[in-house]
Amino acid sequence: MMKTSDSLQDFAYEEIKKRIQNGVYPPGTKLNTQEISDSLGISRSPVLAAINRLIALGLVNATPRKGTTVAKLSVSQIRNIIEARQMMELFCVKLSIRNVDYHPGILKEMEAIVQAFEAAQEAGYPAAAELETRFHMLYISLCGNSQIMKFYESNWSIGTAFYMYRVTERPLSHLESSFQQHKDILNALKNKDEELLRSTIEQHMSIVYETLEWYSQRIDQ
Repeated sequence: MMKTSDSLQDFAYEEIKKRIQNGVYPPGTKLNTQEISDSLGISRSPVLAAINRLIALGLVNATPRKGTTVAKLSVSQIRNIIEARQMMELFCVKLSIRNVDYHPGILKEMEAIVQAFEAAQEAGYPAAAELETRFHMLYISLCGNSQIMKFYESNWSIGTAFYMYRVTERPLSHLESSFQQHKDILNALKNKDEELLRSTIEQHMSIVYETLEWYSQRIDQ
């Protein structure tokens, strides 16, 4: 089936965003639309549209006569993104627990992801980031609010953590405790333990804030 222009744009958007997250395009990299379109096997039009979306998101800078480059996110930018993520995840605690019985398939997929995290460190950043993103998107989907889901998707909240690790070259092993916490989140959902789910999410986010502090020290050097 032939992809529509919108689906090609979404495809380009997600792929470029992943490359920024995974360090394929480090901060300061000039984005050559022809090279990107060739690597993705699509025309330049959806790539240009995708880059414009990334500019709006703040991941890419556009400078007259100099083209587009991957942004170096400031500490305040990242903090805003992380705080928005935490707000949404905590807001969804009560709703996700209320809806959990209606979505056994979501819990089953989250369980499979938890098991897959055991091999994530060996698989590397791209695989770990993909698992992390999928797990939290599934959690947010349990709250049953499509608007929150859209906000969460556009916030690039998961990507910032891996972006910081890539920029500062921090080893993935530092995220081991974070990976383990997904099991606690899943168990809290299964047991409908609102207090445990809330506290585990807060602990989970504290690791991201610690990474932000480390990132701020490194980029100021």
